[in-house]
Amino acid sequence: MYCLDHLNFNSSTLDMPRIEDAWGAKLRNKRDFLEGRNGDSLLIPFECDQCIFLKLRSHLPNLNSTADTLLMATTRRLNLDAFCSQERSTVSANLARVKRMLKISATVGLDGPFPIHPPFPLHDHCGYQVAVNMLLFSRRPGSHDPSYTQYDTIRSYRASYSNFTRAASTNNMVTRCLGDFNGNYQRLVLDECGSLLFKRFTEGLRNRMGQIWRPNLAMSIPLLKSLILSLENKLEALEDLNEQHVYISTITYTTVSYAILLRGPEGFLLDLEGLNKHFDYSSEYSIIALLGRQKGEHNDSKHLIPCSNLTSSGINVRGVLSRLIHFKYSSNQFNGPAI
Repeated sequence: MYCLDHLNFNSSTLDMPRIEDAWGAKLRNKRDFLEGRNGDSLLIPFECDQCIFLKLRSHLPNLNSTADTLLMATTRRLNLDAFCSQERSTVSANLARVKRMLKISATVGLDGPFPIHPPFPLHDHCGYQVAVNMLLFSRRPGSHDPSYTQYDTIRSYRASYSNFTRAASTNNMVTRCLGDFNGNYQRLVLDECGSLLFKRFTEGLRNRMGQIWRPNLAMSIPLLKSLILSLENKLEALEDLNEQHVYISTITYTTVSYAILLRGPEGFLLDLEGLNKHFDYSSEYSIIALLGRQKGEHNDSKHLIPCSNLTSSGINVRGVLSRLIHFKYSSNQFNGPAI
């Protein structure tokens, strides 16, 4: 039932192109992702496809069954992804050292420090079924590519299973934890997805799939200046004070966020009391005051950030801040949020 000849496993002799075509994988180095290397099992806990199938289904695969064939292909992909978490050179170097150690041991009549271990248990002890779910879900159309779903999306399946495991009765009947001298605790749980195999599988899966990165690009300076100019032109034509307040606040938020590189929500932390206190017409720079909790902080804090009065691209930061302060002053507003 179990494959003990791990060192001789090499799946390059099997029908891997069929598996690849069925998977539609985005391969970087096709050879690394389509075959096992001699010595892989010295770094990765390995069980053959049929062994994993028996654990999950409790019977041998029926090759006339579509579901059985797909599951066999999935377990093959699982093993290969685990293998490709390690570089080919790493596998070869480790295997060479093991062979060298065996030769050295033989010179003194020893069998070597590598005993034959008993077979793995008959149940799913490595999170095989979660890995199968991740691989099958990856074949669905994604947001960035119609042929597959990205790794950052499918890895949430592992989190869902781990959340379920941590909340299960078997992990909460007796509390097991590690504590330090500061009173901090880390709970110990039984989670198949914490196995070495599952860790190697997710590393190799990420290596094979890669990532399509489409960040939100920053607004160009010409576009930003056009936006501010458009808002300024509309502001000049307004007579209603409430509408003027909206446009002045919008221009200030846009200008300050650009000038000191604020994330979107951080622009709303602009503090009116801090602006009034630190505004100085004779200074070579303006002080932008923020009051609140920025990323990584746990309590509200005051942040004073110096900024150029006039940027090299011609954006008048001091003028924008001065107008906001005077408008708020005319409305008897001296403290609180400036935006």
